[in-house]
Amino acid sequence: MAQALSSGRCPIFMLRACARQMSKSFEYLIVGGGNAAGYACRELAAQGVAAGKVGIVTAETVPPYERPALTKAYLHPPTAKVRARLPGFHTCVGGGGDRQTSEWYAEKGISFVQGRATAVDLAAKTVAVGEDTCAYDKLILATGARPLRVSQFGVKGDDLKNVFYIREEPEAAALVQALEALGGAGKAVIVGGGYIGLECAAALVGWGVETTMVFPEANCMPRLFNAELGKWLEDEYAARGVKILKGDLVTEFLSEGEAVSGVRLKSGQTLPCSVAVVGVGASPNVEFCSGLAMDKGGFAVDPFMKTSDPSVFAIGDVCAFPSAYGGTSRCEHVDHARKSAKQAVMAAMGLSPEPYKYLPYFYSRVFEYSDAPIVFNFFGDESGECHVCARGEKSIGAIWVKDGRVTGALLMGSPGPTADDQAKLRELVAAQPAAVDAAAAFAAAKL
Repeated sequence: MAQALSSGRCPIFMLRACARQMSKSFEYLIVGGGNAAGYACRELAAQGVAAGKVGIVTAETVPPYERPALTKAYLHPPTAKVRARLPGFHTCVGGGGDRQTSEWYAEKGISFVQGRATAVDLAAKTVAVGEDTCAYDKLILATGARPLRVSQFGVKGDDLKNVFYIREEPEAAALVQALEALGGAGKAVIVGGGYIGLECAAALVGWGVETTMVFPEANCMPRLFNAELGKWLEDEYAARGVKILKGDLVTEFLSEGEAVSGVRLKSGQTLPCSVAVVGVGASPNVEFCSGLAMDKGGFAVDPFMKTSDPSVFAIGDVCAFPSAYGGTSRCEHVDHARKSAKQAVMAAMGLSPEPYKYLPYFYSRVFEYSDAPIVFNFFGDESGECHVCARGEKSIGAIWVKDGRVTGALLMGSPGPTADDQAKLRELVAAQPAAVDAAAAFAAAKL
């Protein structure tokens, strides 16, 4: 069934793949096959890089795709008007570009090296892929992040059947298969109250599955939301049938045979379930490449995405870049993946781009299969103090203030912010105006 879900894709790469050999040389070698890699290829092609000059090292069996779809439209219930399936969401459709299928890469002369990069020799300018070696002139590291596994924290049983971590398309396909087997009934537990947990909970309850979220924090989205924002969203979820247990931890996944049958909580409570989804954070994939300067768990880069090695660039989840708010940021979101990819390519090609002055942008869309979707858009830096400034019947807005200036702004509602609203949010945060009175600053932006 999981294969059937992917019937729109090539079962194997029908691409120009490197045969097993001692060395294949590329002018531009990209390591990683996710969002950032796809957008880097888009920019390289747009700049007219010749066929045969670009290679991608990837362990995935399909070309890069818009990964956020996996916890959004991919998980929509069968009754939904829109259900994402490959090849429909290959990059770069999320950024308004072409759908880069295997045929697109073949037409552009971009080669795929199937496998996982295991080491980089910076002096020799080579990347080991299994027993093979690829040489490069310029290297772009786009390896993304992997889900944190609760087994790392001593939780037992997360390897049981029907316990899911969603990062790649086959994992989402397997979750859909498990939901179909439940036949519009059953119970699910979502472990984690961040993006992945919220998006998966919203999707699963739409299948008719009794869905419970469990997380240890005092409110959902704790890295971004304060208590008031969290409660607003939690109330909306409760109204749609999602149960939420805060301040508790899963300590063990229980089983019947090989499959999960429930979870045991630190409080002693046991929750029965036939499906569990875990979303408790991610860790950047950086271990394969030593010898580069590091910061915030990622490869330290300058405003042109260049690492401490002038021939190596890093983009997306794995780069720690100079923040517009001072210090260094590492951002795990698709908007940064897209924009950092373009910046790195232009710099690698010597096209002298402007320094990267990224305005962080986070968003989420949930319950889109229903007539009452919820959308939030956030621009800026969340390290300041959050002030809720506006509340409507089905909407809420807030700004973040640090050292007397607006550093972030959010609108959330059902329906979500309009394009005009988003433009105003962006302008407000980019200006970083003084905010003696948070509500007045929000009102001045006409939000």
